[in-house]
Amino acid sequence: MKSICFVTTGDIKDIATAKRALGLANPLTELGWQVSIIMEDTEENRHRVSLECGDGIKVFFLSYTSAWDERRKKTSLLAQIKPDYVYLCAFVFRNIVRTRFQCKRLVEHSELQSAIRDVKWWRRFYVLLNEYYSIIYSDGILNASRYLQRIYTQRANSFWHTHKPMLYLPYAYQGTICRISSKPKEFVLTKGKNDIYITYLGSLSKAYRSMDIVKACQKINDLPIKVLLLGRGDDFFRIKQYVADHLFQDKVWMPGYVNEEEITTYFSMTDVFVLPMNDTIQDWARCPSKLYMYLPYKKPIITSKVGEPYEVLRDEGVYYQPGSVESLADAIRMAIAKQKITIEADAYEWRQRALDFDAWIRDTFV
Repeated sequence: MKSICFVTTGDIKDIATAKRALGLANPLTELGWQVSIIMEDTEENRHRVSLECGDGIKVFFLSYTSAWDERRKKTSLLAQIKPDYVYLCAFVFRNIVRTRFQCKRLVEHSELQSAIRDVKWWRRFYVLLNEYYSIIYSDGILNASRYLQRIYTQRANSFWHTHKPMLYLPYAYQGTICRISSKPKEFVLTKGKNDIYITYLGSLSKAYRSMDIVKACQKINDLPIKVLLLGRGDDFFRIKQYVADHLFQDKVWMPGYVNEEEITTYFSMTDVFVLPMNDTIQDWARCPSKLYMYLPYKKPIITSKVGEPYEVLRDEGVYYQPGSVESLADAIRMAIAKQKITIEADAYEWRQRALDFDAWIRDTFV
């Protein structure tokens, strides 16, 4: 029996990389793997594990006093577990553990931090060095986007001058969660016969231009549109104030962070999903996990022809020009007319990702 330990960092409410561990855990167990997960001891992490992990999965909840303490405790615990494969869900300082036992070290990349422009040069340089170090450190690399797969293949070939095993493995959706419907507290929404619900789930941030969704819907005065903005972020209160200033409260619902098991309640009311993307290296490289959560509901998805959303949706997507409120408003109208998509969501469930991962391990290391 093969064994694997996923090493995660932070609270899943704020850092989504742990979704990989929780998503793959059950299907890998069904494929005969012995699965362990190391997670920070937080209320939300424990809650999500109780929802998503079967009894056969060993989850170790740890508390830390510092980044050094976190790395030390993870290293010590791994020495006791001694898995065949150590899977780092993010190659950050807190996760770069020592492995003084025989194992394969797998590193996942889900973004390209060195491409983020609004940070100091020395920070970007440090991150760039860290990204190259991941090639040296790892026995295999998993990339969550096509863009990252190309970048790390090029880097390995030019810098390390050798073949480095890599797998393109995007995020996916958790089928079990989609079947859970827990009504949120203080839920007062009702859907009228003609109401059209436009939904965005994710960080309400300036970087993702979440405000544009509200402004675009403002431009559509002839349709009974309601907007669901599910999540928090650095732009949450600015958007909320904008909605109040423009007397748009009866059109926009902003409940803040939504528990995973409550999402189905909102998504079942949805007519159109929105997934904003910018034409930046950062967005070309990232893999928005919300895309896969939208797919099972068969509703039109508005996004841009950037990165993973276009890789998945192709002709099924409804696209707008990044940064253009007018283009987004036009796309909303087109999506409402489209009514549904025909993509088979099963190919984007974690069970399929586990099959792909298991096959790659057998072909590469066994």
